[in-house]
Amino acid sequence: MTAAQATPRSTLDEAIVDSSALMCILMGEPAAPLFITALQNTARLYIGAATRAEAWLAAFNAKGMAGAEQVEALLAALQVETVDFTQDSLPHFVGGAERHHHRVDPKARLNLGDLFTYALAKETGLPLFFQGTDFANTAIENAMAQLGYGMSDKGVPQPLHASQ
Repeated sequence: MTAAQATPRSTLDEAIVDSSALMCILMGEPAAPLFITALQNTARLYIGAATRAEAWLAAFNAKGMAGAEQVEALLAALQVETVDFTQDSLPHFVGGAERHHHRVDPKARLNLGDLFTYALAKETGLPLFFQGTDFANTAIENAMAQLGYGMSDKGVPQPLHASQ
C-alpha cells in the first residue's frame, strides 16, 4: 500500500524537512499554509546539517540576511533538530546518487543538496516534507501524503480533495 492509499493520519511522530518545504513557506507560496499546519502536526522534526546550510543559502539569495534570519527563526519556532552527516550516512548518499542523481534518473533528478536529504530520510526511515517532483520519484515516503494531502503534477501539496 502506498502512502497515498493509506488512511491519512492527523499527526506524525517524526519526519525530515527538506529545504523545498522551508522555501515554500519563506516565499509565501500557495502551499505554505499547508506545510505550516503539517509541520506543526509533527511531534519531532529533523533536518540534515547540509540541508540546513542549503536552506540558509537559498533564503539568503532570495531575501538577503533578512531571509536567512527568517529561515533560522522558522526552524527554531518549529523546534527542528539538526542532524549531522556522518560516515554512516555515506552509503545512503551514494545509493541515492547511483539511483536518482540528475545524470542517472531523468524523473527524480536529485542534485547535491537533495542527496543529503535523501540520505537522512533513508538512514532514519522517516517520511519527508518536500515540494516538487524530485523526491516523489523515489521510494522516500511523502510526509504530506501520510497526513492526507495530495500532490499536483508539479509536486505542490494540495488538500486531498483538490488532487482528485
